[in-house]
Amino acid sequence: MQIVWMIPVISCLMCFVGSAVDAQTIYKYTDKNGAVVLTDKPPKGVNAEPVVTGKPSAPTPSREEMAPAGSTPPPGSMTAEEAIRQKDRQLDEVVKTVEKRDAERERERQLRLQEAERLEAQAREPVPATRENLQRQYELKQEAEKLRRAE
Repeated sequence: MQIVWMIPVISCLMCFVGSAVDAQTIYKYTDKNGAVVLTDKPPKGVNAEPVVTGKPSAPTPSREEMAPAGSTPPPGSMTAEEAIRQKDRQLDEVVKTVEKRDAERERERQLRLQEAERLEAQAREPVPATRENLQRQYELKQEAEKLRRAE
C-alpha cells in the first residue's frame, strides 16, 4: 500500500524540484485521507515538514560567460575544430600509407609481368628439339604463368 503512493509522491517531488525557481521551500504533509501532499504553502494547523529548502537556483552560465573571449582553454584540452583537424591529419597519413603500399604493389606486379614476358620470350627461342630443351621450354612457360597469376 505504501509503495503505491510513493510513485506519485516521487513524481510530484521531481516536478517541484524542477520548478524550484518559483518556491524556496517545499513542504510535505499527510492529509485527512492519508494521502501525501507536497506544497509550497501548507495549510495552518498541519504538521508539514520541509522536503526541499533553499533559494532558487541561479541560471547556468553560458559557455561565453564562463570563458570570455581571448581566454585560452585549459592545458591538455582541445576544441572541436582542433580535434577534427587532428583526425584529418591522421586520416591523411593513413591514405598516404595506403597509396604508398598500393604503388609498391603495382611496381612489384609490373616487375613480375616483365619477368614473365622475358621467360616466355626465352621459351620461344629456337633451340634443337631435344628432350632437355623441350622440358626447359615447358618449365619456362610454367614459371611465366605462375608469375602472371600471382597478384
